[in-house]
Amino acid sequence: MAARAGVSRQTVSNVLNAPGRVAPETAERVRSAIAALGYRPNRAARNLRERASRCIGFKIAHPAGLNTLLDRFLHALADAAGSAGYHVLLFTSPESDATAGATAASATATMATASISDAELACYEDLVGTGTVDAFVVADVVVNDPRPAWCARMGVPCVCFGRPWGQEHKLYSWVDVDGGDGLAQSVDHLVARGHRRIAYLGWPEGSRVGDDRRAGWDRAMRRHGLDPSGLAGGCEEDTAAVLAVARELLALPDPPTAFACGSDTFAVAARLAGGLDPRGVPKVDVVGYDDSPALALMAPPMPSVRQPVDEVARRVVDLLLERIRTPGLPPEGVMLRPELITRGEAGR
Repeated sequence: MAARAGVSRQTVSNVLNAPGRVAPETAERVRSAIAALGYRPNRAARNLRERASRCIGFKIAHPAGLNTLLDRFLHALADAAGSAGYHVLLFTSPESDATAGATAASATATMATASISDAELACYEDLVGTGTVDAFVVADVVVNDPRPAWCARMGVPCVCFGRPWGQEHKLYSWVDVDGGDGLAQSVDHLVARGHRRIAYLGWPEGSRVGDDRRAGWDRAMRRHGLDPSGLAGGCEEDTAAVLAVARELLALPDPPTAFACGSDTFAVAARLAGGLDPRGVPKVDVVGYDDSPALALMAPPMPSVRQPVDEVARRVVDLLLERIRTPGLPPEGVMLRPELITRGEAGR
């Protein structure tokens, strides 16, 4: 192959493993020779030589509500890792009641302080000790999550999707989406549609993700000169519970005319609670969060805040690979901005 391309073996190796070191014209000549010869690198031999699995561990968490964010993130993560020559290894592990039901950070909120079991940490240790994975992505981050700290102590590269709540963020690497900004966009949209009584529906106080989104709603309301007092409702992410809270808010003497919600599950329940007028138009405007596919099927379709999942996955993989290739690299946090998606809401 080197002879066919007219380069050294080291240049061929650089094209395969470190293309940034090779001039574009030379790299293209080598790739043409690779294609002509039908060459495929022997990944098993390469892994043995490097003593690396080229696998990234990712624990599958339980889904919650209508949210499909974790599925979309997993697909994007596998795609980004594959482009870098890595695979994603999926695994499950024992979970406590406190963590069951948690999904990707910024997708749902965890109510309690983390209670990751010793058995779960042992699972992480086994995957590293047996050489099964080189690093981890943690997307079901819980409050005071011990896994980033364990990885730091063990020298195992780890990047979180979501800030490691309850801990010094600067100690760990993470990529997150600004949920407070997402709720502010929801409020801005509803104000532009003429609403002044805009309620928030989300998780109870004490959930870090939920608190962050609620704070964004509160700041936006005050920025518009609106009083948020008495307009925040919190409960578990359960349709029946959300319906009850939404109906309580709608029964106020001066009820809300719109809802900015912490998740799409809360949003669907809020619309059900508000009901339809004789023309079939929703009586209250509702904005969700996470842009679940189900919202596009509603009549009329419901707006929602979309997280840039593909970009999150790319940034997570970039941070992870930098730390695999350069052990001891300092932690880094990346904050991304979500986007409000509107869908031809009924006029008022």
